[in-house]
Amino acid sequence: MNWFRRFMMGRYGVDQLSFAMLLLSMVLVMFTRGRFWFLAVLGFVLLGLAYYRMLSRNISARARENGLFLQYVQRLRGRWERLTRRAQDRTHRYYRCPGCRQQLRVPKGRGAIAITCPRCGREFIKKT
Repeated sequence: MNWFRRFMMGRYGVDQLSFAMLLLSMVLVMFTRGRFWFLAVLGFVLLGLAYYRMLSRNISARARENGLFLQYVQRLRGRWERLTRRAQDRTHRYYRCPGCRQQLRVPKGRGAIAITCPRCGREFIKKT
């Protein structure tokens, strides 16, 4: 086991991006049958890239790539949380301002109301 430690010294190792690449490559290779051979090839390419990243000595470049991946994942999580929160909100409706595209939350059951955007001041009428 000592030889493995010496081999991995100065190398990047496993991070969130390479772990995600490994998982995706396993899914692509395992669940593609003869019809989708190109997805299996893509899975093997991802597997090779994941190992390349793990064995790389360019630590700063790999950390930068992982940081970009984590930013993207955080944005996706934020969108998912907003969508679930909005789906659970039974007392309000959500509209976008036609002028500035700001998302506005108005109470349900008020009929047709005039909504004024707090950002741009534009007024529009919507049914709640």
